[in-house]
Amino acid sequence: MDSIYYDKRMLPPPPPPPPEFFENYSQNELDKAISDYKQTETYKQGKKKWEKKKDSLNQDTSPIYLAISDSITRYEREDMYELVQHFNNQNIILDSKNIELNNGFKIDLSKLNSNNEKIKFKYQSEFPKGREFWRTEYDFYIAAKIGFNRILFDNTKTYGVLNGGFGMGILNGSGFRIFIRKNENGK
Repeated sequence: MDSIYYDKRMLPPPPPPPPEFFENYSQNELDKAISDYKQTETYKQGKKKWEKKKDSLNQDTSPIYLAISDSITRYEREDMYELVQHFNNQNIILDSKNIELNNGFKIDLSKLNSNNEKIKFKYQSEFPKGREFWRTEYDFYIAAKIGFNRILFDNTKTYGVLNGGFGMGILNGSGFRIFIRKNENGK
């Protein structure tokens, strides 16, 4: 979880300069314009306000909740092609007749952990569905919705692929494909 989660409240930099600030600079002088803007009182005040907010969030011991899909979902047929393509020099053998595209299994939240002690997990089924998930007011901070699918392994279980999704708002999220392989120690 630590490798994909970040607290979006910590990210916003001070506001950018207003468009009219750039009127006195040519297209080739954008770096100079930004450098000059960073010397203005407006920028310095915005940065100070942002750093104060960031310090406050760092001091806050309130839990940060991540809503986890209740179940690992099935993988898609496309994952077979992606697995072979990613490890293209490895002679991966997949018996596509034996690939199960059926349901996944329930996630055990007690087995999830994070190096950040503020992070806690809840099942997505505890929340409203769809856009209401983000529109509902909670008495705790919801940072993200996260979901994964089953790992698709090759026949030797040396190579694998899985997909994950990470959403931080109605129109703010991403998906990613993770490729794995056994190391020389068999891990």
